[in-house]
Amino acid sequence: METQLRVLIVEDDPDDARLVVRELEHGGYRVKHETVSSGEELSRALLSSWDLVVCDFSLPGFSGMEALRMVRERGGDQPFIMVSGKVGEEAVADAIRAGADDFVLKDRLVRLVPVVKKELAEAARREEHRRADKELRDKLEFIQVLIDTLPTPIFYNDPNGHYLGCNRAFEEQLGVKRGEILNKSVYEILPPDLAKHYSRGEVKMEAGEGPKSFEGTITCASGENRDVIFYSAVFNTSDSSVGGMVGALLDISERKRSETRLRYLSTHDMLTGIYNRAYFDEELDRLKKGRKFPVSIVMADVDGLKETNDQLGHAAGDELLKQTAEVFKGAFRKEDVAARIGGDEFAALLPNTDETALKEAMERLQQHLALSNAEHGGLPLNLSIGAATAHSGNELSTAWRIADQRMYRQKKGRRGKNAVPRPHDQLELNTGHTSQS
Repeated sequence: METQLRVLIVEDDPDDARLVVRELEHGGYRVKHETVSSGEELSRALLSSWDLVVCDFSLPGFSGMEALRMVRERGGDQPFIMVSGKVGEEAVADAIRAGADDFVLKDRLVRLVPVVKKELAEAARREEHRRADKELRDKLEFIQVLIDTLPTPIFYNDPNGHYLGCNRAFEEQLGVKRGEILNKSVYEILPPDLAKHYSRGEVKMEAGEGPKSFEGTITCASGENRDVIFYSAVFNTSDSSVGGMVGALLDISERKRSETRLRYLSTHDMLTGIYNRAYFDEELDRLKKGRKFPVSIVMADVDGLKETNDQLGHAAGDELLKQTAEVFKGAFRKEDVAARIGGDEFAALLPNTDETALKEAMERLQQHLALSNAEHGGLPLNLSIGAATAHSGNELSTAWRIADQRMYRQKKGRRGKNAVPRPHDQLELNTGHTSQS
């Protein structure tokens, strides 16, 4: 079956042009051709599409080299075969370097068909490569547009950790343009102390590895710290070797803040800001199983809170509760657990605190109470207090009960003496081992 071939012949001799056509037809081609012999004619002819250009090396007032330049400048990639009656090797080399695909002597036109077949096959391969390259570029452009629309920072690296690309969100996070990070590692882009946060996500790559993730904190270009989950996955090449890694950073800062807030709400008293009864009970159970003995417990009750609420309103009562919390926070150590465990009741767990240390803590409590009353003025804060010490986990519940009994004993005694408790009543504190009551 004949193959149609559109041939542009640049030749000033009609007989030589016919010889070229005949040779191609003998080779099995159905030739559609046009013959031109000047630059003007060639320029017009190049407005059409051609499968092959066959050009004489020398033409009157024109040349094959000029024709070659015109064809290539127009973007023509079809085979360009130069023909000549007689030419030196240097001229042939010049033509090949200039872009001619082959050179055939007119007295050896028998070579023309094999050369054309070879060059047409090469042109077809080039066209296929261009088509595949265009498809790849189109796909990459689509993927780039796709990931640029995502708010999640995304990047991908080669096996050596050099960036192959990223999306706009990643650019904004680093404060670096995409073109500035390509083929660079994170240590070439960011200061060392900042780069190490990102390099944690660039895990060692091994073929067949599944996706990985871990939580971390990074610093954005704005200087803001953000909590993120690093997601990473290895991608392989067509020969199953490691091609690199794709990474994504999911910002979980809001979630973390919500979790922190929820944890705070679950462990703290909303009015006073110190720990609540639930957290106090958890710590009590934990200390029972621990090795921080002796553990002392301090119990306190706000005297006259109900009367204050009834006579001055709940806002005044709330101020007494807040003042009590401040006194507790100031009097006890960071490792101690101060909590509001009831409406007007407060308690503190003091690990590694024996009777001597407990006495010192009670003195600090009295000092902070006096200072607080001096600073606030107006309605004085009065506390009924009881304390006890446990030397083992088995004694802890008993110590709590004894401290509570001592607190209420003091409170009851005050009610018998005065309708309104006085600040100096706080000097009489009951402390001691759980064997005392």
